[in-house]
Amino acid sequence: MNLSLPVLCLSEKIRAQEGDFPIPIVSATPGSAIPWNESVKILCWGTPESYLYQLEIWGNSTFEVVEKQLGFQKEAEFLIEHMNPNTAGRYQCRYRKRDRWSECSKALELVVTDTTTQDYTTGNLIRMCVAGLVLVALLAILVENWHSHRAPNKEDWPDFPELSWSKQKCQT
Repeated sequence: MNLSLPVLCLSEKIRAQEGDFPIPIVSATPGSAIPWNESVKILCWGTPESYLYQLEIWGNSTFEVVEKQLGFQKEAEFLIEHMNPNTAGRYQCRYRKRDRWSECSKALELVVTDTTTQDYTTGNLIRMCVAGLVLVALLAILVENWHSHRAPNKEDWPDFPELSWSKQKCQT
């Protein structure tokens, strides 16, 4: 009976601290997959009484501070202007309230997508079909032109007099 009372008090104290210091939530807008060189907004939600927010990134086997934001607010907004492989990684945030820090949020993994690795198969197929149609049209024009300008056979010209190549002088 003596052991249950301290354990009960300790669990109530922990629950009260969790209610007073809820774990922050971190999210990214427009999402966690960001095209190279685009910007991303990282939001960290805490409590209205929070006066300092801190954004951290995983690096060298520990989390390193990226940016801090001062001011009483329920959420903090951090902007990464140009995403690249150096700014990609696991982010977390926490806030400070009264004289202590909250627990860290769950990690948010930001990845950079390479815009040059898109699948161009459909677009290339359409371009190849259009190029093929243009080639067929040009061949049709060429064949029609060849048929209209070819030299006629002798049988096709019975009414034309035969040309003579005699040595006659032109009279002036």
